[in-house]
Parts: sequence; structure tokens; C-alpha cells
Amino acid sequence: MLKICFVLSSIGGPRMLSPLFSGPLRDDVAYVVIQRMAGAGLLDVLVECLREEVNRKTLVAGHTLQLQGGAIHFLPNERNYVFDGDKLIAADVPGKARLSLDLLFNAAAARPNPCAVVVLSGMLTDEDGLLGLAKLSAKGACILGTLESNTPVFDMIDQIRAKGLMGELYPPKYLLEHMSFSGNGKTESRSGSESVRYLIADDEEKIRTMLFDMLKLHGIFADCAVDGLDALRKIQKYKYDGLILDLNMPEMDGIRTLEALKTIDPTLPIVVMTGMDDSPRIQTAKEFNVLGVLQKPFPWEKLKKLLPRFKELGAG
Repeated sequence: MLKICFVLSSIGGPRMLSPLFSGPLRDDVAYVVIQRMAGAGLLDVLVECLREEVNRKTLVAGHTLQLQGGAIHFLPNERNYVFDGDKLIAADVPGKARLSLDLLFNAAAARPNPCAVVVLSGMLTDEDGLLGLAKLSAKGACILGTLESNTPVFDMIDQIRAKGLMGELYPPKYLLEHMSFSGNGKTESRSGSESVRYLIADDEEKIRTMLFDMLKLHGIFADCAVDGLDALRKIQKYKYDGLILDLNMPEMDGIRTLEALKTIDPTLPIVVMTGMDDSPRIQTAKEFNVLGVLQKPFPWEKLKKLLPRFKELGAG
């Protein structure tokens, strides 16, 4: 079944959207960008900019739009839309010349399609949008937001969070990684082969992906965090058998994360990695009783020897 990711944005355009779509898009997800304060003419310009910057399949909605997986769909705001199956149908509503988020989200909540919502902090909304978000949230849609903005609308983000309509906030380039389509973004409890799980904390996507794939290849499940703050949030929610932690990250670096973990989970086994030859910081990390410090790039065998409970799985 096709999943639908709604992206609420404002006139910020490519400045906000390009980081969001710079990573891989899922083939089973249709990404619907609701660009407030923009007519179809401006959307044409935004779409071309986005195509040029991130080379994504990008479409502007007409009067009807068949949603396509792995594609970004822009909605002009001069019409109202409802769902007909996986189709968005333009619905003429007398007296309204703008996109009604309430109408759109009402229709989405009534469909069997799993939905998620990404709120860019530059977006503009109103009570009808909040009502629609509430209905999607009640359905189980994950609602995420961004930390980065050049516009003074954090009061709107606070209003959404106060109503219980938004989960964690992330920088735009990491938002889609944390998107979930059921259970309000909560991970399922462990069972069977998921008896061992690690957390990978690194701000470089290629490092997270490489480590995740290697662990999966050896039958070990893992979650990923984009910085220390993200890692601490996850550690407070879920139980992990080990943490693979980068020293140099934005928002909260590895040293500050290690300091916080002394209070949150002092027994958590930790392997530290770094791409910098910074002897004082490496020595500081070792003082936290970590299992080891690895200098990037490092061979898989070195990491495997440090990881706790690895041999229990019979991984070679």
C-alpha cells in the first residue's frame, strides 16, 4: 500500500526543501509538499529549483493527481483537495480560494493509507491546519518538525507541540530518517532475532549507513542517531546493548554525550570513533571507561572485537 508523507512548508522554498530531500527517498512513499503562500506560478519555479539541486522526480499537482511512490508532489494553494483512493482530487469549495489543510487531512485520515507529516518551521498554518493535524495524529501518523529556520515562527511550533501534535525536532536533512508511518514513531518491542540491538550515533549519513548495513549483515539490529542529543533521546526511551558514538557531532558532541550518559545510563557499553587526530579529546573519551576508541577509517574486524555480546550471536 502506498504511504503518504505530507510536508508543510512556507515560501522558503528550496532553502528549506533541498536539505530535506537530499537523502534517499523511499519507493513506497509519495511525498506531498504543501507549499503555503505560493500559487502555481511560483511552484513551477520552486519545482525547477528543486529538480536542479537534488535531481528528484518532482511533479506539480493539477486538478487531479495520481500519487507516485518515490516522487515529490507539489500542491498549489488555490484549490482544496480530497482523496479518492490514492488520488488527490481538486474539490471546488465556494468561498475558499486557498488550500484547506483541514479538508486535506480529514480526507487523509479517512483513507487506509499510512501517513506522516513533516513540519518545516517556516510553515504558516491556522486552526484548520491544527485540526487536521490532530485527526492525522489520532490515526497514528508521525508528526516531526525541524530545528532550523530563518523565520520567527517558533511560537507556531510551540503551539503545535502544546497540543501534542509534534514529536521530536530535527535539522531538515535528518527529518525523513525519523519518519514513521504507524504507532506515532515508536519502535516495536524486541522479540526473537531482535534480542541484541545497538545504537549508532554519527552526523555523517554514509557512516551511519555503512555501520547499519554491516551490523545487519551479521544479524544485529541497530537504530541510528544524528547527534548526541538525538542519541540521548533514544537511550531514554529504548534499551540498547551498546552505543557506537562519534566524537565530533553538531548540537551535542561525543564528550558531552558521554558526560550525560554517566547519569542516564552509566552501564551502557560504548565504542567511540573519531575522524580527527585530537589526542586530548581521545584521552578524555578514554577516561569515561569506554570499550575502545577507533580512528576512522577502521576495519570492521576492529569494531567487531570491541562490540559487547557480538560472539553470542555466532557472527563471524
